[in-house]
Amino acid sequence: MRWWIFVPVAALVLMLDAALMPAFAVGGHVPHLWPLLLAFVSLYASRTAALWGAVVVGFWLDAMHPALGIGGDAPRAVPVFGPHVLACVAGAWAVLESRTWLYRRNTLTVAFSTFVCAVFASLAFIAIAGIRAAYADPTPLWGGGSGAAAMGSDIIDALLSAVVAVVPAWALQRTLTAWAFATAGPRFSGAARVLRAGD
Repeated sequence: MRWWIFVPVAALVLMLDAALMPAFAVGGHVPHLWPLLLAFVSLYASRTAALWGAVVVGFWLDAMHPALGIGGDAPRAVPVFGPHVLACVAGAWAVLESRTWLYRRNTLTVAFSTFVCAVFASLAFIAIAGIRAAYADPTPLWGGGSGAAAMGSDIIDALLSAVVAVVPAWALQRTLTAWAFATAGPRFSGAARVLRAGD
């Protein structure tokens, strides 16, 4: 995978998530584009490249979502690095494990993988946040309410993300050759595997 393509695309995706995607909110549920990017990369890149890409996106998300209150009379939020990193790795792993039975060059496959990535990332994040809340944080990292309610809300967010992902997924599929991914076959990553520089 060409990192000089991934990094600016990831930056653009995360900026759009922060600035544009709230406009597509439905009933308080906001879709996100970062699961689309991770799903797309995880469908085609080598396992190592996909997981490191997830680390990059997760680190960025942790930096964008300060959640730990500190201080006495004037508490402030600071970044808590780790939860989103592990969550994104879990999302990428789920797509990596499922890509062998998916027809990857279909736009709807990318949208479906976006949903899978977002759901597994949410599961991992809520599990990590729950552990932290048990011994460190006065309130869970997901905010108020129970973990089950947060998971249900995230599933709706994931569905919206998959729907919104259809058009940008089509656009990403058109740029496939520019990424120099390790897996070039239309479906399987075994016999159809082509190793390229940069993965």
